[in-house]
Amino acid sequence: MKNRKCEKCGAPTAEGLTLCPDCMKESGAAAEIVEAAEELRDIAQVLSITANTDTNIREAMAGILNIADRLERRK
Repeated sequence: MKNRKCEKCGAPTAEGLTLCPDCMKESGAAAEIVEAAEELRDIAQVLSITANTDTNIREAMAGILNIADRLERRK
């Protein structure tokens, strides 16, 4: 799974999605769909780690922290 860019604003979104979660919210998408899009985007960030680059590691950590935060809110 790879990160792609939102067709509307250029923000990162998961492969297979044309809009980022924020643009999905603006367009009136259901909360469940937006949440799934956020999770896919975060997973894509984690999976995109390559060749010890600091930027990729930071993005992966941000994705992991976002996933952990979302899981914590579900409790």
